[in-house]
Amino acid sequence: MPYKISGSISEDAKIIIVNQSDWSVETTSDESVGEYEISTLIGGTKAVIARKSDGCSLGYGNVAAQPYSGDRGIFGGGTISTPSDINVIDYITFSSLANADDFGDMYHARTKRGAVSNGGMDRGAFGCGELSGSPSKAAEYITITTLGNGTFIGDMTVSRGAVAACSNGTYNRGIFGAGWDISSVYYNILDYITITSIGDGSDFGDLTIARWGPGGTSNATNNRGVFAGGRNSSNASINVIDYITISSIGNGQDFGDLTTIKDYSAGISNGINDRGVFGGGYSTGSGANTNIIDYITISNTSNSTNFGDLSNARRALTAASSGPNNKGVFVGGYTSTYSNRMDYIIISTLADATDFGDLTSPRYSPAGTSNA
Repeated sequence: MPYKISGSISEDAKIIIVNQSDWSVETTSDESVGEYEISTLIGGTKAVIARKSDGCSLGYGNVAAQPYSGDRGIFGGGTISTPSDINVIDYITFSSLANADDFGDMYHARTKRGAVSNGGMDRGAFGCGELSGSPSKAAEYITITTLGNGTFIGDMTVSRGAVAACSNGTYNRGIFGAGWDISSVYYNILDYITITSIGDGSDFGDLTIARWGPGGTSNATNNRGVFAGGRNSSNASINVIDYITISSIGNGQDFGDLTTIKDYSAGISNGINDRGVFGGGYSTGSGANTNIIDYITISNTSNSTNFGDLSNARRALTAASSGPNNKGVFVGGYTSTYSNRMDYIIISTLADATDFGDLTSPRYSPAGTSNA
């Protein structure tokens, strides 16, 4: 979850923010006379100093950083027809029910990618994916509040598609897990990136089993990521949920099970009451798509519980949430055709999903994130 401080100054000054947990300077910012607001902070009490250019201090004090949430969801790439994979990025404003608008283009046209963000620090990143069935290890970033195209970051450790991803928000680490390649090799690999840094991904550890097409989410700065469902090396849907501690390199551990076996579901959380939600997917057991939404309490290992239903059964959808503002939106996917549907839920309230609007075009396997 991102945090901010705000205040007012009588003269132009540099605002210096010290995190009192370790007395490190968290950030400095040149501010003009009047009201100011500084975001992209972590939680906790801050020592705030206003310092003029001549070195004199205007004032200082202790301030508790306040949680806040960005309001933009991002959905990039996907497949619009076999085998046409696209580079289009759409965006939505969570607080306004409406159709998506064009944001720009990804650096690479890809489908079946993972996406993460560092929340209020405003950077989103896409990684791995496929182009016409060929796997990729490329990653790229965008600035979520600024319309524009993706910029190449570097490469993950292995080329693969059908990955899932999560992050620990403003702590700035993104994790990309699972996947498969064109020779039907299934991966348990977890890679990590520092979201604000240009460079290649590094090995994080392994999931408990190799799989492709799980759903991924996290409780953000509370630092736990979860990967749910997918399809195993026997090409069968599974209900296994793994968890990791995002800031600590290591292997996944067993969390519990989904209510049903499924792959290609979408995961989100709200970052405030520790709830993770997984919607939609496909079951090799029933040979059908599902509209089921499950939820878990991310900090407590246990099986999932039924939350409600999507407006229709579909697989290979994605999702993003407004974090502490508590709205989750499920986007795109495949029914018997490609879908442009967007449904939303209030993550803290058990209920069926409601229509939000439409994507700019129907698509299968886009990747979603937000600046919440």
